[in-house]
Order: sequence, then C-alpha cells, then structure tokens
Amino acid sequence: MQPAARLYRPHIQALGARYDAALDACGFDAVLIGAGALIPVHRDDQDYPYRPEPLFLQWAALQAHPGSALLYRPGRKPLLLVYEPEDFWHQAAPVPKGPWHKALDIRVMRRRDEIGRHLPARGRGRLRVALLGDPVQWRGLSLSGTVNPRPLLTHLDYDRAFKTPWEIACMQVATAMGLAGHRAVRQAFAAGCSEFEMGLMFLAATGQTDQELPYPAIVAVNRNGATLHYQHRDRHRLPNKDRHSLLLDAGCNCAGYASDITRTYAARRGEFAGMVRDMDKAQQRLCQLVRPGVAFPELQLAAHAEIAGLLARWDLVRMTPEQMVSQRVTDFFLPHGLGHLLGLQVHDVGGGLASHRGGELARPKRFPRLRLTRPLAPGMVVTIEPGLYFIDSLLARLRKSRAGRRVNWRKVASLHRYGGIRIEDNVLVTADGHRNLTRELEIGRAGRPL
Repeated sequence: MQPAARLYRPHIQALGARYDAALDACGFDAVLIGAGALIPVHRDDQDYPYRPEPLFLQWAALQAHPGSALLYRPGRKPLLLVYEPEDFWHQAAPVPKGPWHKALDIRVMRRRDEIGRHLPARGRGRLRVALLGDPVQWRGLSLSGTVNPRPLLTHLDYDRAFKTPWEIACMQVATAMGLAGHRAVRQAFAAGCSEFEMGLMFLAATGQTDQELPYPAIVAVNRNGATLHYQHRDRHRLPNKDRHSLLLDAGCNCAGYASDITRTYAARRGEFAGMVRDMDKAQQRLCQLVRPGVAFPELQLAAHAEIAGLLARWDLVRMTPEQMVSQRVTDFFLPHGLGHLLGLQVHDVGGGLASHRGGELARPKRFPRLRLTRPLAPGMVVTIEPGLYFIDSLLARLRKSRAGRRVNWRKVASLHRYGGIRIEDNVLVTADGHRNLTRELEIGRAGRPL
C-alpha cells in the first residue's frame, strides 16, 4: 500500500518554496540535510537502532540509509546523495522504488568524504551553507557550513505543522496499517493472548518491525493501562477470569510519516464496556470541535469538561461537572494533554511556536506541559486522545485534598483493576472544519467497522 505517486512532485515543489523562503530569511544559500549516523553502543561492536533525521525524510523516504544526505539550492533540482559503502559484512539497503527517482537527482557515494565534492563551489563570493541533522554525521569531513542554525530550524519547524497532500496521504496509509494491527490485537485479546503475543501479532498484521514503528506499541492489560507510556509486555497468559481490559496505543509508519491510534477494550460485557462506549462518544464530541482558529488549550479545557461529565455520570465524584473542572478534580483522572501535532514525528515539532521567527506561545498555567498551544489551521494533523485513569499516586493525592470526601471511593476501588481508558484518533484540520483520518478508514461507507 503506497500513497498516490502523483502527489509527490507537488510536495517537492511546495517544500522547495518553503526552503526558498527560509533560506532567504535566514541568510543562507544552500542547505545540506543529513540522514543521520549509526551510533555505536558503548564498549560494544554493535550500533543502537537507527532513526533517520525527520527533515531528511520529508524530502526522500529513505529510512535505512545512514550517512546519506540531501542538498538543496534554490532553483536547482534537489540532489540526493545515497551512502552505500562497499562492505561484505552488511548489505546496503536498496533505494526503495518511488516517485523520488524522477523528482530528485540521485547519486551514490561509496565513501563518506565524497559528500564534499557535491557541495556548491564558492566562486567569487562565499556561499553560506547550513548543515542540518545530527552533528555526528559531519565529524571528520571538513565541511564548510553552519551546523543546525537555530533561526533556520525554527523557520522550518513552524512550517512542518502544515501538511501537503502527499504527507496526508502517507499518514492515511500509516493509519490503515495501524488499524489492521488493532483489529488483529483485538481478536488476540479475545482469544486470551498475552501482552507479548499481542505485540507480535500487531507487527505481523502491519508488516512492520518494532524498529520501523513510529513509537513502541503500548500493549497494556488490566492495571497496566494506568501507566500512560507502559513499556513492558508480560509474557504470561492470564486466566479468563483475571482478564479485564486492554489499552492498545499503537501506530505505523509510511514513508517516514506516523499514525497514532489508541483503543480500549473490555474483556466482557458489563459496566466497564459501557464506560468505554461513553468515552468513545465523548472523544467524538471533542473531535467535532476541531476547526481552524480554535486554540488547542480551549480543546484541552473542553476535554476536562467531558471527563467531569463522565465522572458524574458514573457516580465516581459527587460534584457538579463545573465544580470538578474549577476545583481541578478532573486533573487527577486526566493528567495528560488532549493531543499533539502528528507527522514526521509522533510528537511533531513546532507545537508552541508563535511564528517563523520563533517565540513560544504561553502555556496555560493549569496545563504547563501542553505540547500544542498554536491555534489550529488548515493542513495541521493533530491527535485527539482523552483519557480517564485510576493512577494510584494521583488517587492518593486526591484522597487528601478537599474534594476527596466527594469521591465515591468504593466505586473507584471496584474499577481499579481496569487501569484506565484512552481513545485516540488522528484528525486533519481543513478549511471548513476537519476530517477524522482514523474513523474514515475504521468505519466503512455502510457505517460498519471494516
């Protein structure tokens, strides 16, 4: 499954226009973007897993070519320098087939130091070249240029929030792949599989390795769902009576672009299954609020209002929803942000930038760690992921607070074993509203799950 090739050349043209403006504003004539380098493990002869530089991937979808680079000069065809050393210990990855073969000038390097031959000659004047990416890649090459100039990076990071049709298509493919994995894991959970087995089934269904995923899949059974970024995978199968819930937070990667999807499942019908349905409806109401001009902190506050409504509906806190929000009771059940920018990175950069020139938009005092504070605009892709959790450390603080006496602790104790609920979709901001990229693919035209 691949995005439409016809979208790639317009993407390169749009990217070139952005770089033209950024280079001109920051006083540079050219930019060399490194794909990154292999980093050796301390006191070992192996390397850490390789992650390509996102700015490199935005031009060329080469995800297994450390040492490669892309040279861009305004008015010229982008030059892709693919590093393929002669090595009988390891086999160089082939350049994947794709529309970049026509849109880019592709050349192969056998040695790292060949990269200098391709840099623009100075002539009479001194050309200013920006070297972007991990500085480790440039060590020992004697390249003339400024490494990672902050004004240029800021300018490019600000623009990365606005996705081209090619980028959106890549994220749609990544979403379809991720949903296939979710369906496989949902069936595996019903069959009684362990977290470890479900993790393997997600990989098998998506056709990706752990390293290729945009982030480690969170496969959390029961109480493990109360750890927001749960990182382990229990290898033991639980008896049916001891299986209560599954929280699966897992996405895929297409041409360097990520999807980020979370679903929560109940092991059986009953109260918790109803709670999951209620959260799903609340999450969809929040998605409906996504539109141009809305400041994301407004959505964050709306999420707390939704959580307050659920806490009242489920008789967990005996206060009005308005009281719960104003007295910050909801903070003990929803301790994270509603979402973030999504793209070349799962938590894509630039979420707090005020303009191309930089400056950070102030985060609300109540939400000091919010990843996204910019007003929404067409082309942005954001996650909408409300959650409600039973986290021991937070519940202990709530019990000691003034609102603690208004909590139905007996009911909380009965739900403790489920860990928590999180529902997450990837939503594109459009000129007149939004598109839910996840639900479009999850629900068929007939309105039934695919």
